Amino acid sequence: MANGKPTLHHLEDSQSQLILWLLEELGIEYDLVIHKRVQNRSPVALKEVHPLGKSPTLVTPTGRVITERSAIALWLISEYDEGARFRLPAGGQNGIEDAAREDQLISLGGATIGPMLMIKLIFGLLVMQAPLLARPLLKAIRHALDRAFLDAELATLFAHLDAQLAGGEGEGDHEWFLGTAEPTRADFCLLWTIDWPMQWGWVDFDKYPRLKAFHARCTERPAWKRALEKGGGYNLKFWA
Repeated sequence: MANGKPTLHHLEDSQSQLILWLLEELGIEYDLVIHKRVQNRSPVALKEVHPLGKSPTLVTPTGRVITERSAIALWLISEYDEGARFRLPAGGQNGIEDAAREDQLISLGGATIGPMLMIKLIFGLLVMQAPLLARPLLKAIRHALDRAFLDAELATLFAHLDAQLAGGEGEGDHEWFLGTAEPTRADFCLLWTIDWPMQWGWVDFDKYPRLKAFHARCTERPAWKRALEKGGGYNLKFWA
């Protein structure tokens, strides 16, 4: 852009909140365009920025358009994290392994857990929006799907994520997924994976105390609170 600042196209009550948080953590100047939902969907105006019409969408100072929160986080940290606060430690024998583990964790959240949560959402919305006489049948189908597949799979996946925050022998639990002093791209991305089912009550996070503590740690940070104020709130149950 002409003013030399990146522009975040932010959709209210969406995963774009995670990128807004990262921008606040970086402490850089940026432009913010807030898009309101239209009948709970993304507005047409977002398609004028990118054909997919999704958020978050970032426009760089040179006019390049980047979508997907992991890619946006990678670009922002690479471009603006001059003090290397949010980067993986450079060099060392674990450099490549840590980078691969970070991508693995991000993929686990987005490509494995995300679709299961979407199925939860779709069936929940079907029950809420169905005609009264059809609701008992749809509730039964949803319950059967949860019992036969989703709940057990999600329990395994969240137990695995919880274990990723455990320290080694004689160590306390890690604050961040890569054991760093500050959050990295994995943390900025995985908060969505935890926040979504937590707000809907799909997962009992008392069973995963490290993840529960991680969530509290993220949402207590001043940058997160500034992002909430600038983004106008963050309610993932707007369909309910």
